[in-house]
Amino acid sequence: MKKIIVSLMSFATSTTVFAQDSIAKIPPPPPPPLMSEIDHPGNNISYVDTLMPLFAITLVIVLVIQVTRYILDHKLKNKIIDRNISEQLATSILDKSATDKKNDSIKWAFLLLGLGLGLTITYHTMPLHIHSMAIISFCIGLSFLAYYFFLKHSKK
Repeated sequence: MKKIIVSLMSFATSTTVFAQDSIAKIPPPPPPPLMSEIDHPGNNISYVDTLMPLFAITLVIVLVIQVTRYILDHKLKNKIIDRNISEQLATSILDKSATDKKNDSIKWAFLLLGLGLGLTITYHTMPLHIHSMAIISFCIGLSFLAYYFFLKHSKK
């Protein structure tokens, strides 16, 4: 019986404490913006606010990939040492050739050129919202396609 009385008293006390005299007036919503404010390319859209989170996420993903690659390479080297694999086989497994290093550099050059082209087109055309991301993605895709054709041509 004491528990019921204490529960009712605490409920009544909390109800009394949080009781309000009048209903709070809800402010009216702001008026919708004029169409000229929405469609004007010079409105106050900050591309830095849009691109910086994407840049930060990309950096984090690249960091995770590089750390994972480093850990896996270390484990591979330890297994090679543990199994007493011959030195010639170990160097053929672990060593990157000069052409692979050159191709990695060219891949990054193509990727950064595509990104720069996309950002340049976006800057000069001033598209709205998601269209700028579509232009940048399309240019990066074209840069990967160019890199693919470069590799295909260099293999011949």
